[in-house]
Amino acid sequence: MKMVNQNADLNQYLNMRVKTSTLWSFISVCFFKIILDLSYHYVIAPIWGYSGFGSQFDNLKFVESYFLLLIIFLLMPKSSKPISNTFIFVLILLTYIPMLTFYTFNDGARVYLYMVTAFWILVFFLLRILPSFIFTPLKQANIIRYLLFICLGTTAFLLIYIYIGLSYNLSLTNIYETRSIYIGTGIPLAGYLFTWMVHTINPTFFALFIAKRKWFLVALIIALQLLLFSTTGDKLTLFALPFVFILMWVVKRNNPLAYIGVIFAGIILIGMLFYLLTGDVWISSIFTRRMLLIPAQISFIYFNFFSKNGPIYLSHSIFRGFLKYPYELDPANLIGSVYFDQPAMHVNTGIAGDAYMNFGPVGLLMWGILLAVTLKLFDAGLKKVDYKIGAAIVIMVAITLSNTGLLTSLLTHGILLALLLAYLLPKEETWKAKLT
Repeated sequence: MKMVNQNADLNQYLNMRVKTSTLWSFISVCFFKIILDLSYHYVIAPIWGYSGFGSQFDNLKFVESYFLLLIIFLLMPKSSKPISNTFIFVLILLTYIPMLTFYTFNDGARVYLYMVTAFWILVFFLLRILPSFIFTPLKQANIIRYLLFICLGTTAFLLIYIYIGLSYNLSLTNIYETRSIYIGTGIPLAGYLFTWMVHTINPTFFALFIAKRKWFLVALIIALQLLLFSTTGDKLTLFALPFVFILMWVVKRNNPLAYIGVIFAGIILIGMLFYLLTGDVWISSIFTRRMLLIPAQISFIYFNFFSKNGPIYLSHSIFRGFLKYPYELDPANLIGSVYFDQPAMHVNTGIAGDAYMNFGPVGLLMWGILLAVTLKLFDAGLKKVDYKIGAAIVIMVAITLSNTGLLTSLLTHGILLALLLAYLLPKEETWKAKLT
């Protein structure tokens, strides 16, 4: 009888703890949305209203946005494990909630927002019902993993040395000049290799070497990442490793999802206060505008264009040999030409806009299934992997999908490579055996 009572008390305690963590996660998500709304009103619209961030505040859409946020939160997975749940939470913060804010302040298309809401509900449902994959461990995983790192890292270093030279320039003021020089050099395969290094290889091995306390190799990764930033001028390159480092600390907390929401909200709040106190907008420009709201704006733009002109059915991509692409410019430059009067501007969209562009509403269904399967593969590959390292992989995948289509991300932006690395990473039993 005493043992039964102890078990009942334990179950009651665990249930209370789960409910408390869920409440704090919800509070963090609402806090993030409130701060983002305030930043849009007080910083983004006054400064960047000329570039499509005007203020057409709608009371009904404001209430509607919080109602939809509540629905999404109630249906989304709440636990931080498996790793796909953390991915979902981060991508909701990076893509869906900024869409709610843009929808409220810029009279976004209601039908499209509801399509995207249904897309995420579909992904949540599929993650619950799809069976798990099981991968057999590979004995040569360590050798293959380090060969990938050495070969790709060395190749990237040599290409930079041969075509541009070795120099470090960490200034954010002349990145456009740096990008122009980088594009003009025409480094072969750099569009693939450098992106793989920034989005996948360096963040993964950075987390792995920190977990193993290999500090010389950590420093080597940082040096290579800074060299890539100095070469390409891509701001994500500069902030990726600090972002991964913070996330590695966060996922060790009791309620990491709540911490992630508060940290994101904190960065927006700091940017807003920094502008109001000093007049400097660089934090709000880089994080709030560029990382959160521009992808939301572009997603609605893609819907606006392709809802009027019809989907393109991947005729610009893998089906170009079977279907005729109807435009002279590729989709990203087409949107740059039509909406920004700059044909040279490459305006990429994230997973939802890309899905709608290719197959309309059906595309959101197709991409939802593909995303759920991809996340199940990550869960299988990262099973028994140190959670801090797994989080480093999925956070970069989430950032990639906030700005790039799913099929493009699988190949060009290294998601398939990330899946391979997930499979090759050391499992905890093997790791613990080596450390003891």
